[in-house]
Amino acid sequence: MSAEAKTPDRDPYRVHRLKVARMGHPVLREVARPVDPDRIATPEFQDFVDSMILTMHEYDGVGLAAPQVHVSERVVVFAAAAGLDTDDGQPITALINPVLEVLTERTESMWEGCLSLPGLRGRVERPAHLRLRALDRHGREIDLELEDFDAVVTQHECDHLDGILFIDRLADLRELAFEREFERHWADDPDQDPSPTEDSDSA
Repeated sequence: MSAEAKTPDRDPYRVHRLKVARMGHPVLREVARPVDPDRIATPEFQDFVDSMILTMHEYDGVGLAAPQVHVSERVVVFAAAAGLDTDDGQPITALINPVLEVLTERTESMWEGCLSLPGLRGRVERPAHLRLRALDRHGREIDLELEDFDAVVTQHECDHLDGILFIDRLADLRELAFEREFERHWADDPDQDPSPTEDSDSA
């Protein structure tokens, strides 16, 4: 259910942009607590999910986890650009109490960014095929297999629920860059070797 499709008894003014926690705030390093399924249908919880979605869109994010907005609970939301859909093609906008099971040794390497680490990009290698089990924002069960980008973005957001940031997953710190430098030196060839070449600019 989108932010526009609200139940009649809900006050739309309770939906608001939330403050995003940045790296260094302790909430980003906590293991988030599970959500009581009995809370999911309450107007307060639905308002919180809508506020997360609003915040994610205003910051141009693809996903957002509750600890990133100072709430240590196991909730993540996604934008349509994340590409997560149910088996019948309906977009998944929220995961509650997600559990991931890796199904392959195959990995996918992607450059990731994060609203809690603004201005940074890093290349992270993650399992490329996994099983996702969770509840959606209506309390219905989700049980899907995800691959490639879908698997990567889901792992990135779910890491936040265990106090893990993408920089913790870096295999090589030379593959951490400011976004401007990423666009200048990496965007056209994101799989390049980070070792300096003879043609590299001197310090």
